[in-house]
Amino acid sequence: MQNNIFIKFKNYFFCHKSQKGVSLVIAFFVMTIILAIILAITTLLYQQIKMIRNIGNSVVAFYVADSGVEKVLYYDRKIIASGATRGLCSMFSYDAETASNECSESGEVSGLDTGLYCNTSALELTDITNHSDGCDVGVCDACEVSFNTTFPDNQKSYLVTATVIPGESGGASSLTIGSTGSYKSLSRKVELFMTKTEAADEIVITDAYATPLSSEVGVGIAVVAEVEATNGVSSITAYIKTSYNEDHASIPASRITTLTLSSGTIFNGTFYKEWTGSAGIYYVDLVVEDVNGNQLTQDNIQPYSF
Repeated sequence: MQNNIFIKFKNYFFCHKSQKGVSLVIAFFVMTIILAIILAITTLLYQQIKMIRNIGNSVVAFYVADSGVEKVLYYDRKIIASGATRGLCSMFSYDAETASNECSESGEVSGLDTGLYCNTSALELTDITNHSDGCDVGVCDACEVSFNTTFPDNQKSYLVTATVIPGESGGASSLTIGSTGSYKSLSRKVELFMTKTEAADEIVITDAYATPLSSEVGVGIAVVAEVEATNGVSSITAYIKTSYNEDHASIPASRITTLTLSSGTIFNGTFYKEWTGSAGIYYVDLVVEDVNGNQLTQDNIQPYSF
């Protein structure tokens, strides 16, 4: 009897004693799960916040890269050395013998440039064999210019490479600009490809001639031009001269007569104008200009004697 009571007491005591830590274990697992969920949410939120912040930095990097492109376009179109047709090769000083260049952080580049602020730079021919003068400011048809610039805050910078590629069979050259902008830890690249449009691609003179006229007051010429223009004609001007070999632009004003056939935006049509003058032998140069400033010239239309 006493043994049975002892056995029951022993079983009861040890059974309940072994269950005393269960609540602590359950609480530990619950807290672990909650902590894991919190850490997972925190990680997701951090990634989203980082992504949002990077979007802002990416926009800055993009516009920094765009600044490099705009700088090249500005110098290529606006800072043109005397006798040159484009300014890209004038961004650095050029030495015909060594093809060297200068590009200082102060931006003082032999007086040609006051705003490049290059850290490093390079100027080299893209085809030395066939274009030995391709980087000359007066030619600039086969040249590669590269430079990088760091902004004063030292957080923004861009690396630019601009390449002038010769056209086939002597045609117009093309320009490729690649600019990589960097801001903090992000970089974005902008690329631009341009082909110079020739006036002959935009304007067509289908026919042009000058017909002798006679009148009671003297002798004269009727100038006729049939013109087609993609963007619209801005003006059509005939230059009546007495010399065949000379271009009208080089003849003194006293020796040339300007005859305006048309002014205003007209896309296609036939234009006619008469001129009366004294007896002589005359030649006619015809200049057609469209609304974009493209010009097409037809020189020395057959001479007429009076």
